[in-house]
Amino acid sequence: MNKRALHKLDKTILALIFCFSIYTPFLAGVIQDDKIVSSVEKRNLTKFPIPPKSLKSLREYPENFNDYYSDHFGYREKFVKEYFKIINKFGVKKSVDDVTIGQEGWLFLGNIKAGYKRHNDPIGDAMNVNLFTEYQLKEFAKAIMDIKDWLGNRGINYIYVIAPNKHTIYSEYLPRHISKKNNKSSTDQLVEYLQEHTDVNVLDLRQALLDEKKKHPVYFKTDTHWNMYGANVAQFELMKKIKPFFPKLIHPFLFPDHQFKIFPKGGGDLGGFANIENIKEDNPQPIFQAGCSPVNETPDNNGRKTHTVVCDAQELNAVIFRDSFFSALQPYISRQFRRSTYIWEKINYNSLTKYVQQENPDIIIDEVIERSLPYIPSNDLFDDAK
Repeated sequence: MNKRALHKLDKTILALIFCFSIYTPFLAGVIQDDKIVSSVEKRNLTKFPIPPKSLKSLREYPENFNDYYSDHFGYREKFVKEYFKIINKFGVKKSVDDVTIGQEGWLFLGNIKAGYKRHNDPIGDAMNVNLFTEYQLKEFAKAIMDIKDWLGNRGINYIYVIAPNKHTIYSEYLPRHISKKNNKSSTDQLVEYLQEHTDVNVLDLRQALLDEKKKHPVYFKTDTHWNMYGANVAQFELMKKIKPFFPKLIHPFLFPDHQFKIFPKGGGDLGGFANIENIKEDNPQPIFQAGCSPVNETPDNNGRKTHTVVCDAQELNAVIFRDSFFSALQPYISRQFRRSTYIWEKINYNSLTKYVQQENPDIIIDEVIERSLPYIPSNDLFDDAK
């Protein structure tokens, strides 16, 4: 075979390879059933666009179809999975659905993409764009004072706790293109307003965690939540805030370094969202001394169901309205109260009246994650219940 024929054959083979590479994903996409959810990206995929019925929808149809095809071409899941492995290996900074990949391997919940509002938009919080209006601040203050006064009339203390977003404590690891648009955050607004206009006990944990991170990591790099070092500081600040209510019964204690043991940990929830594999992190765990060993009176494997932990060596009862951030606090707090009842929901009149009657608490702890702000507690029922 002469050189000309070989050259022609080479071009033909190259053209066939090119066509195979281009059309195989297309044909596979046509043959396979459309997925509803991406198992790799953990999100809903774009549905097939409705045929255009107007001139406006006709203009929008090509873009809508492009969005659909981008989500459904053949072997997409495999390609995306390999892509995530590559960007993780080479440290490429990229926002992927519910995860923003920051600097030095730090992962953050949320996305800067326009219109993103999932998980209460924590990236927007980091940019100080999700703010209270003056009206909302007044309504929040009124609602939380109604709760405090309702409890106070029954001899029950109340404390409001804000668990900071990881973005707030480790803002230096956010992507460099994310910057603040306003001087104050919604947390700044709320804490300042409540301190100025109410006598509600508000626990703002930001500064304590910022100080502690100079000595220890206080949040996981690949998880939304604080680690046990962070929880140790949070529980210490919480118990210091509670102590004036019960000076002889509460003894705040910050666990020293030698009372922690470091275990290995795989990737956290954010690593799972982004499908980044083979992640290892240090997982500090407190070693509790002999003494009170809390017993879960109403066992619940996933922690989301309301349950009560009993520590007979103590005297006080607490009811805690909480979210996922309190999971790491629970081993500490359960040792400080005789009965600790954990309710995974925002505080509300129906649950409050039920558990006040059932548990006879000495204190209500109302913990919320920073990304839930701005919101206004429901107060309509308290107007008629005082």
